[in-house]
Amino acid sequence: VIDIEHHLVLNVITYPAMGVAFIVSFFWPGVRTFSVFWPQLGVESALLGGVVGAAILAVPFIIYRGGMGMGDIKLGALLGLMTGFPLIIMAILFSWVGGGLVAIVLLALKIKGRKEAIAFAPFMVTAALVTLLWGDAIYQWYM
Repeated sequence: VIDIEHHLVLNVITYPAMGVAFIVSFFWPGVRTFSVFWPQLGVESALLGGVVGAAILAVPFIIYRGGMGMGDIKLGALLGLMTGFPLIIMAILFSWVGGGLVAIVLLALKIKGRKEAIAFAPFMVTAALVTLLWGDAIYQWYM
């Protein structure tokens, strides 16, 4: 909501949540499931997910300075810590698709112009939630 209203992803929310997600990963033992895609939950998966989430979202930030903010990169790291690797890739892809579809609708209805910013954090959080709840089932359906 803060990102929608003010185009900010606050560190006061993101950093403590990163700490909680990292600490929880110690108590979430590595578990193999029957799925090839579902991650081994645990510290290694969380850390790799955090790094991958931040790295993927840093690319648009580096290439086009106005396209993405540092808050989105930090949120990507947080969501990577929460979902683990490789589910963070699915979450980011879902957020891009969802954000793109909403942007197309907003542009078509002339609610937003081409140069106006659209908050990306709501799409990231929604995509991460969908990935956590149904990521494995979606992957199995896709395959």
